[in-house]
Amino acid sequence: MEQAFQRLGCTIAHWKEEADLYLVNTCTVTSKAAYQSRQMIRRLRRQCPDAKIIATGCHVQTDASTIIESVGPGICLAGNEQKPHIAELAMQHQGCTGIYVSDIGQVNAISDLFLHRPPSERTRAYLRIQDGCNSFCSYCIVPYARGRSRSLKPEQVMKQMAIYSQAGIKEVVVTGIHVGLYGKDLPEKTDLFSLLQILCARFPDIFFRLSSIEPTEISSDFIEWAAETRNFCPHFHIPLQSGSDQVLEAMNRDYSGAFFRDLLHFIAETIPGCCIGTDVMTGFPTETDTDFANTVELIRHAPISYVHAFPYSARPGTVAAAMERACPAKEAKKRAAFIRQLGLEKKLAFFETCLGTKMDVLVERYEPKTGLYKGHTPNYVPVSLDSVADLKNQKVKVEITSISPEGVKGKLCQNAI
Repeated sequence: MEQAFQRLGCTIAHWKEEADLYLVNTCTVTSKAAYQSRQMIRRLRRQCPDAKIIATGCHVQTDASTIIESVGPGICLAGNEQKPHIAELAMQHQGCTGIYVSDIGQVNAISDLFLHRPPSERTRAYLRIQDGCNSFCSYCIVPYARGRSRSLKPEQVMKQMAIYSQAGIKEVVVTGIHVGLYGKDLPEKTDLFSLLQILCARFPDIFFRLSSIEPTEISSDFIEWAAETRNFCPHFHIPLQSGSDQVLEAMNRDYSGAFFRDLLHFIAETIPGCCIGTDVMTGFPTETDTDFANTVELIRHAPISYVHAFPYSARPGTVAAAMERACPAKEAKKRAAFIRQLGLEKKLAFFETCLGTKMDVLVERYEPKTGLYKGHTPNYVPVSLDSVADLKNQKVKVEITSISPEGVKGKLCQNAI
């Protein structure tokens, strides 16, 4: 979207600066995210009352009327399928209320959001290969905000990758809303595993990292291939949501706690040192004390490297929003805090396995305040290191010397650059 504005002759400003036009990309995954989106629009209106304000994204897609009621008239709202045209819409906007939101459920092709060049000052780029979701988990608003699963054709994926490769990008995150569904909607059927095999073979000097993937979409062949492929990052983010089979069923999640646990152990045994992250939702309407205890037990004993924990947030229009709550909101927040603390313990234990080892690090940025370079290992360990040489956008060999909740510290090995 930024590049689309630049092609029309616009200069990009920081959002805290005075500008002629502000674009807000909204979120609605939780009620707090939706509120913060509206709050940002109100803040921008106060900050520069004469500026045009354009909002897009998932909160706009699902609840445009609430935004207008909350922030008032005179803004332009564009649904997710309008993102490729957002710059033209914004330039045409005359300051009156405009709503451009179509039925996302009827969209059957992925929108064109092609990057003509990688974002500046980036060592890592994102490769969007899929959009939408067909799962309809009972708590989730995403299918209503993003529509059905749509995939980018392999030739378009390769066209985007060629630009990244020519620009010197060293790591690419393969991403989507439900990335494991990749290819199932295309006329010539393919799948995520096949695409990753092609990418890693065609671009051997680029590391590929996979975004969040569902547990039922990771085959044993995929895991064994990942273990043998040098430029596929040993890092999986696999949502759990709950360790209780009863809650998983009520969530419309199609796996059991035992399946999830066995999968993680197989990954850890097949790919030593693999980083495995997960998501957990606490306080789902049917969650009892026993259900929560089962979740804690699973996390405690599974080879999990870090945890993202969130209290349940009712989203209007979902099945779960109509369920009677057995767990009050206050208790859900308390449980989320407990899981976060457990996740911190798991993360520190994972970092501890790195102490004294020598690891490859892709250096992403220099922080003047600390005087340190920052980067990540292939297995997603955040590393800080000191150097007199400019290391940005370089892969270096680092010996890990200490750990903290924020990451690990290391020193450059001899001849590391």
